[in-house]
Amino acid sequence: MPSSALTNPTRHQHWDVQEGEAQEIAPRLKNIAARALVFVSSGKDDDQRTKARFDTLRQASELIDLLLDAKQEDRWKALVEALTPDVPLSPNRLIEAGMFAQAIQGIVESKDFAKAADIADAAHFSKTNPSSQPNRWKKAGLIFAVPYKGADLYPIYALEFKEGARPLPVMEKVLSILADKDDWQKAFWFGSVNSYLHNKMPKDLLKSKPQEVLRAAEIEAAGIQHG
Repeated sequence: MPSSALTNPTRHQHWDVQEGEAQEIAPRLKNIAARALVFVSSGKDDDQRTKARFDTLRQASELIDLLLDAKQEDRWKALVEALTPDVPLSPNRLIEAGMFAQAIQGIVESKDFAKAADIADAAHFSKTNPSSQPNRWKKAGLIFAVPYKGADLYPIYALEFKEGARPLPVMEKVLSILADKDDWQKAFWFGSVNSYLHNKMPKDLLKSKPQEVLRAAEIEAAGIQHG
């Protein structure tokens, strides 16, 4: 049974939030058959801190049901995990995991990737928020980044360092063609010898032979779609 089966959308309460003078609100609550939680402030009407507190409480009241549902969902997942036996990986999967880890290590140690802060430093970007420019490139599909130990690593070979730094024009087209690959798979492809490129790596030809790299990406994508 999915966790959504525990969620009853009709149980959400309507929170009637009333704000004003206490003597005005009290008569309204007198004949209401419902539970009430009342916050009373002794501050003046123009007290900015009091207004800020009331605004915070009002916003919190709108999120109560969402927070309760999220907490229940977390408990459901924890219960399912506790009741599910551990399934050991097959020998083949263990071999694949080892190969994947080795491939990642090779990429990280290749010096081909750098953190956003390092790129910003080399390109003389603003140090206030060094990740902002590489992140914008990534969101626009102009470059990719691999996640490693809590940080994004960007391929240096995909950048042109001239009057700052910017992604090579061909990268946007190549990444669009390889959209079905995840970021690590893209990194493996760029850093692996390619028979179409006469056993050279795509990353080494991005500047000298961008059209050939683009064609190699198209051939790779066609193999993915038909494989």
